[in-house]
Amino acid sequence: MNEKVAEWTKFFNKVFSEVKKRVLEQYSFEEDGSGPPEIIHLRELVAKFPCPVRILEIKVDTKKHPHIKDEVCQVIRYDYSKLGIAKGLVEYHGLINEEDSEKLRETLTKNFDLSDNAFEELIRDYAIMGWCDGETNFYTQFPHYNIKTNFKLFIHEYLMDAFGSLVTKISQKIGKDNEWNSKFNLRPDPILPFSEITKMDERLGSCFSLAEGEGVEQLQNEVANIQLIPPVPEDVKRVFRRAKDLHIYGFFRYNFFTISQHYAYLALESAIKNRYYQSFGDESTLSNQKGKTTKIGRLDHQRVIDFCRERKDWNPYTLQINGEPFAYTTRNLLDWLVKKRILNIWERKQCENGMRFRHLMSHITSPSIFPPIYSVMALEFVADIINRLYS
Repeated sequence: MNEKVAEWTKFFNKVFSEVKKRVLEQYSFEEDGSGPPEIIHLRELVAKFPCPVRILEIKVDTKKHPHIKDEVCQVIRYDYSKLGIAKGLVEYHGLINEEDSEKLRETLTKNFDLSDNAFEELIRDYAIMGWCDGETNFYTQFPHYNIKTNFKLFIHEYLMDAFGSLVTKISQKIGKDNEWNSKFNLRPDPILPFSEITKMDERLGSCFSLAEGEGVEQLQNEVANIQLIPPVPEDVKRVFRRAKDLHIYGFFRYNFFTISQHYAYLALESAIKNRYYQSFGDESTLSNQKGKTTKIGRLDHQRVIDFCRERKDWNPYTLQINGEPFAYTTRNLLDWLVKKRILNIWERKQCENGMRFRHLMSHITSPSIFPPIYSVMALEFVADIINRLYS
């Protein structure tokens, strides 16, 4: 056991050293030493690393759970309430076979902050990847692989997940200590009763001379028949559904009609990007201008951009996917869709019009207020173009 503790202590000293380096590089100050309060607090905390770690190894049947990469993977609990310890960094809890569910339950509930109900959910399909306490003083991470043999991936996921909980905690604390409210004696918005929240916005009086219930029904009827065809991806449909919901809830807040219109055009942007990435399937080859290549799984726009941002010599403007230039901009995307005969010239112009409205509504200097008919027209326009993209 002592040998294992020494082995894991060496490993986590390396982990925390790498995390410190990356965080201090990523969350840097400006040239004059200035920066947001949360970054100042974050750097101060990271400078105190490491923190105590509890680790348990689990032997998992990868045939039964194919999403688990390695037969042996680890559960790691970080104690952020005790930073800067010099001794006793690692507390090792051994290796447990998943089949010994009672021993596994006892260890995880007693030493890794997992409730009985959460344990049942965990062992059902091993989909949970992390959990924390209410104050995020503790974070427990469950990577679906052996962290020793996947060090780079582990560091990346630690920074995204386990370390992310610490960043969230700092941001929440900074948010609670709102200096502007104190400095200018600002008062919070009044908390309205349910009856007031659910009243018809009086600005709708010029649109409806109906009872309140009939007004809600009329708004639903206006968008009920605006539908997307089955081949449209679920991600696009969800954005579009929000746009329709906002139109209906404009009954209570007139400005929701304007937000509905904006979200309709956001659904169009989502559809254009998803249609492009749909063509690449489950795996693609990325190439940079120096000829270096790498294979990557299912793509989306942000994943490609993040991939380039995190690596030297990878520029989205010169990137190639499967031997073709990466369609980075909206113009590139529309050019590609026309080239592949997914869109014709008229449809492309319709997309350009929609994206121009999306741009105008995303980059405002003063808020515009549009009546209900504008969101209906936007939903109808966008649904037609999206359906053409996927028909």
